[in-house]
Amino acid sequence: MLFRTKFLIAVIALGAVAIGSASLLIVSARENELNQQRTNLAHESLSGYFQLSGAVFRAFKQTRRDLLSGPGQFDFDFAQSAQDIATMLDEIEDTLIAESVLTPEFQNRDALANLAVLRSEVMQALNDIQAASDMIVAGQSKQGRQRVSEILQGQVDVKIVALIEEATNVERSELARAQQEIRDVQKAAETTAWIAATLAALLSFVIFLTLLRRFQTGLRALGAGAQAYTANNLDYVIDLPGGDELSAVAYGFNTMASQMQIKQNALETARQQLEMRVTERTAALSAANAELRESDALRRQFFAEISHELRTPVSAIRGEAEVALRAKTGRAEAREAALKTIIAISDELTADVSDLFLIAREMAGVLDFRTNPIDLNHAVSLGIEQIQSLSGQKNAVISKHLPMGKLIISGDTSRISQLVRILISNALEHAPHAVKITISVLMEGETAVLSVADDGPGILEKDWPRIFDRFVKGSNRPSGTGLGLAIAKSIVMAHGGTISVQHGPHGGAEFLARFPSPKERARE
Repeated sequence: MLFRTKFLIAVIALGAVAIGSASLLIVSARENELNQQRTNLAHESLSGYFQLSGAVFRAFKQTRRDLLSGPGQFDFDFAQSAQDIATMLDEIEDTLIAESVLTPEFQNRDALANLAVLRSEVMQALNDIQAASDMIVAGQSKQGRQRVSEILQGQVDVKIVALIEEATNVERSELARAQQEIRDVQKAAETTAWIAATLAALLSFVIFLTLLRRFQTGLRALGAGAQAYTANNLDYVIDLPGGDELSAVAYGFNTMASQMQIKQNALETARQQLEMRVTERTAALSAANAELRESDALRRQFFAEISHELRTPVSAIRGEAEVALRAKTGRAEAREAALKTIIAISDELTADVSDLFLIAREMAGVLDFRTNPIDLNHAVSLGIEQIQSLSGQKNAVISKHLPMGKLIISGDTSRISQLVRILISNALEHAPHAVKITISVLMEGETAVLSVADDGPGILEKDWPRIFDRFVKGSNRPSGTGLGLAIAKSIVMAHGGTISVQHGPHGGAEFLARFPSPKERARE
């Protein structure tokens, strides 16, 4: 086994120990954090109950002093005291709800139910005392004082005291349990840390001892071999079995000794290998030159075809103008027909020049695109509408399958429409008969996929790698300028996507353009 493999195994083992320990410590830290939050909430609840107890008994004590022993009316702001008590009850309730989120097993239903009972009893007692005070003020002093005494002795001193004591006992129990869990988690974390440290130390010691022994044995054998070779004892063989680097070095020493005895053969072999490399490099250079020549031939052919394509509409425009000028009868009709023809030819010429201009800007790296959130379905439908007239002339059938609603990507609506027109035009141009074209849009994860498939002759697989290059036309598609698919590729790449070709489901070609969602482009 190679030393690097041994080191890798050792690193993986130590890493596993470290990761396991770190994971346990992270879990322990999270548990401690959770338990600390529980402890804080329990403290808050307990403190809230203590404050509530003080406020309740302070209010009822002052009530006893004013209504039973005093002048018979409140000498303090009883309504404000009631409002403060209600606020304290709300704060305790919020704390108990927070505890229920952190501690599902905590008996918060009972605690909240007890709090609801306590709230009902306290607020009822306050309302009853207010009613008794009103009786005293109204002149029913005896009945009012008797009612106050009944409330204080029965409802306050018995029920409310018991409810507050029960609630504080529950919170003390929860606080004690959370603190105990903190101690347990800390103890478990310490134990885990000690075990991990011990295991890592033992593992490191075993690895170090194993490697040290192998190094000592190997270095001694290599040293003996070096001394033998220094003494010109080339028949000496270093015996160092194994499959690690030291064994490889020993094998190299042995090979070197035998090769020194057949130096001439080795030099001849080196010379032959050098010649082979020179031959391979020459062949590679020849292939590169052939590729350059092919590229140059394609470029020359492209410019020749472009010259022809541009010369033809210009000649047609001139011819139509001359026809209109030479017309002796029906000059207005002839002129109108000639002008319409000139406009149609000019539109075709403008489209060709626009394609050339787009390719030139793309080659110069200044291709302009608007990157706004757009609806891919709308852009595809727009492109289909713009080419419907051409498809009618070709007797083609275009069907589309678009998902419901909007499919938002980041891009340029006009460029996406142009892409659709290019792919449909490509199918129309190379179909020998009425072709069926299917345009569909679907989602693959967070990627929008535009598919344009036809049932035409298709594209040979050998042409797939270069079909999107400039000036390149398929082997079975000799017509055209070789720019359409190059423009399509430029449009898709400018949108951060990719385009590919494959066999269509109905025997023709299928082009797939994939566009990332706005979120994916933002992450890039």
